[in-house]
Amino acid sequence: MFTLLLRFALAITITTTAGAAEFVSLTQTKKVHGELISVDYVHRTGQFRDDAGMCVDFAMPPYAIMQYRGVEADLREVPLGTMLTFVLLQQAEGGPARLVTTESNEPADPGLQKKFEEFTKVRGVAGWIDKTEGKEVTVTFFSGNPAAFEKAYGSALKKDKSVKVCVANDELRTWNPPVDGESGTITNVVRVPTDRFGCSGFQITARVSNMLEGFRRGSVVRVFLDGWKAQDQFYGESLMGYGFGRMMNQELVENVAKEYPDQFPFRTDVSNTHLPWFRLKPGQAPPPFSEHLVLGEWVKGSGNSGSFLLERTGTPVDFTLIPEGKVRHLNADATLENIPAGTRCRFHLYQDEAGKFTLASLVTDEFTRLASNATSLQIESIEPAAGRMQVSWQLPEVKNYNGDMERPPSFARSLLILTDTTKIWRMDKALKITDLKRGDLILVNVSAELPGKPSRCTEVWVGSESAKAATDAQAAKHKARSKR
Repeated sequence: MFTLLLRFALAITITTTAGAAEFVSLTQTKKVHGELISVDYVHRTGQFRDDAGMCVDFAMPPYAIMQYRGVEADLREVPLGTMLTFVLLQQAEGGPARLVTTESNEPADPGLQKKFEEFTKVRGVAGWIDKTEGKEVTVTFFSGNPAAFEKAYGSALKKDKSVKVCVANDELRTWNPPVDGESGTITNVVRVPTDRFGCSGFQITARVSNMLEGFRRGSVVRVFLDGWKAQDQFYGESLMGYGFGRMMNQELVENVAKEYPDQFPFRTDVSNTHLPWFRLKPGQAPPPFSEHLVLGEWVKGSGNSGSFLLERTGTPVDFTLIPEGKVRHLNADATLENIPAGTRCRFHLYQDEAGKFTLASLVTDEFTRLASNATSLQIESIEPAAGRMQVSWQLPEVKNYNGDMERPPSFARSLLILTDTTKIWRMDKALKITDLKRGDLILVNVSAELPGKPSRCTEVWVGSESAKAATDAQAAKHKARSKR
């Protein structure tokens, strides 16, 4: 009944088109009851399993907000395993469902409400730009509970109060508020209708010192209200990570194809749906972001040909690895023959002459995806009898503004299925599920989510030394093969 969300950033995104921002009527939505099974706080995405057992991906529009224990809450505050009613917009073709809000039918929790207000104060109130004129910016703020919004922030939303308006993206992530923002003064406050979900009922106009490129109609901003300190979001949550070392997780840094689509003369997984996909050219490596990322369960491979079952549908797909293509297994170079059957893989695909995605430039397993992005999974809880465990996604320690090493907060959580066939390793020693402990750092490989067959852990490596040993063994195997 549980699965592992290993898709997140590149496969699940939605884009707000400048000039097309609007709130939604809840009459346009459908309600689906299910269990929350994974969340990515940073990209505002996740998964739930509905009452029929189907795993549903979701992504949250900028104005969307979870409701939990009767109040608004960030994704990180909603425990995995919680049963909720998920309020969804119509699902985009081939994309995730758009989650507007959730319903849990619980009395309001004042402590959680206060926690959300403190969360907002650190990051700024989110909204989008309705109009720009001269040096004035008009912003309508987001909220799923207008009464609570007014009570928390109404006193600061007055004429002549100071604000700082900061550029953000549609995931509500800011770049660098002290720089990518402009101080100003509120010149007008208007009450607006709240009959459509996501509107707080407050719209302000602020006169700023300078107009920034990011201040365009439909663009998302975060606003630090009077007396609030404009500050960067946490490392990994910020789009830039100023003041810290280089971000090693490439799925958390700014996605240029998403944020600057005009720079790409072809369609990508996150932008430019009006353009054709890039077509491969003989002898040339494809440019970044030109691939179509597809997930599936490995069936077999030999030479430069292989086959897999498409995740969710189980549709068989045959593919060919292009001459410039690469295979990475256990974070080391590999051949298609090295990948064990049943492993979930990520395929960077391109269209063949018939327009079908059958040409692969890169094939990787989930172990490689985690290791290459300097990410480990930390066990938060484990239920051996139920065959499941909850993990948080962790980054390595980095130097903070003061030059001290610190571990950033986790950026996601997932529930994993363990079965009698799951192989668990500490170096070359095989372990049992009961040997796993809370706090263990692990890497995993999993199977794909298929009809009637939830994703499950196929292998678990406990500790960084075990993961390194697995990588070294695969590298040695590939080196020996290359010498033949």
